[in-house]
Amino acid sequence: MIGSPPYNKEKKMVEHYDDSLRGYSFKIHKRDNFVCVYCSLDGKDWPNWLYLSSDHLLPIGHPERENPEYIVTACVFCNELHNRTVFDVQDTNGNLKSRTELIEQKKLRILERRNEYKKFWEEHVKS
Repeated sequence: MIGSPPYNKEKKMVEHYDDSLRGYSFKIHKRDNFVCVYCSLDGKDWPNWLYLSSDHLLPIGHPERENPEYIVTACVFCNELHNRTVFDVQDTNGNLKSRTELIEQKKLRILERRNEYKKFWEEHVKS
């Protein structure tokens, strides 16, 4: 196929893609079982996979921001919902919160906002 990356039959995988879904975020999505950590959108179902993105749990400038431990799978909606919100990433002792704590902190806010959108949809869109 013209324009396709080389395929390694022995490894049964594509050697290189430069987009997020098939390339640089694929390992993150695979680790997270292709599921949004916030709303549980299942990217193993087509076309849900197309709506997966990567969410950095740490703010720009944090030294651990690009550490894969602090990057998670999120659907585009959940990722963009609080994309500009800065969350507290340190516990009361000044230590970096765990990945689980950071996810749960964001998840609460995201699910509240998703419910607001659902209510609007039910009142103004749903037939």
